[in-house]
Amino acid sequence: MAVDELTKVFRWILDVEPEWPSHEDIRPEKDASLRWAQGETVQRSLSLLPPDERQRVLRFYHIRDAKLSLGSQLLKHCAIVRTCHVSWPESIIAKDHNHKPCYIPANDHDRQCEFNVSHHGSLVALAGCSQKDVQLGVDVVQIDVAKDVPKVRQEGWQSWVNTFEAVFSAREVQDIVSWEPVDTLSEEDTLQAKIRLFYAHWCLKEAYVKMTGEALMASWLQDMDFRNVQVPRAASTLPIGQSNDDWGETVSDIEIWQSGKRVRGVRLELQAFRDDYLIGTAASKLDLPFSPYQLLDLERDVLPVAGSI
Repeated sequence: MAVDELTKVFRWILDVEPEWPSHEDIRPEKDASLRWAQGETVQRSLSLLPPDERQRVLRFYHIRDAKLSLGSQLLKHCAIVRTCHVSWPESIIAKDHNHKPCYIPANDHDRQCEFNVSHHGSLVALAGCSQKDVQLGVDVVQIDVAKDVPKVRQEGWQSWVNTFEAVFSAREVQDIVSWEPVDTLSEEDTLQAKIRLFYAHWCLKEAYVKMTGEALMASWLQDMDFRNVQVPRAASTLPIGQSNDDWGETVSDIEIWQSGKRVRGVRLELQAFRDDYLIGTAASKLDLPFSPYQLLDLERDVLPVAGSI
């Protein structure tokens, strides 16, 4: 698990389901996370967190939320340790003025670590770098076609999209509503392609907003739009020889416009993972290279970094 010193944004993915399996019969309730946490691997992972973080993980009623919270905290500590060359106990996660998780070095001359984390479905994504004066944003979204298609059929495509108009500009809403796939597809496949486009816009906007440190309720959201948004194809749809295991296409020729003016100096990228995930990455420096995402293994890549604490 390499960390590119100074020159690149390193990007990690952790799939929490195979790392901390749980019994299907543990239903969401007050002590569900506590019962799941009795497992040996879970206990070992939890023991790496300070008490307050451990308590936050175990407060969830839904076990999947607890897993994602645990994975998120471990990746943040791992990024700080590997980037800043501090011990695991010294990798204290703080909050900046926007309540965004961050690392504050003990001294100004110490190594920096900018990072951002997102989780959805069973994935935790982290983007990080050691450069100063860089802001990063990452968003991962799982596209649940089985859930969305019935709602779209019931409400109609335009009405469903309009439900989210507070997040998008008027131009973006129009672009999403009017978009049609280039290829001739069945009615069902066309609808699924439209839903995938919607989530491409959503993922990019989330990543950008998280880079700025603000939330999706930012006052300028409807004044900003993304243009030339292409949807990266999933690995299973690529011709033989063009896919890389679970990794599909990456697109990056995305334009950012704010109040009618082109925004430059920000790098955006959208990555397809498996058949149902999109991962957006935003960086406040256009010339900052992105390393390919790495799918991490808990035993191989994360736990050894903690060492003996």
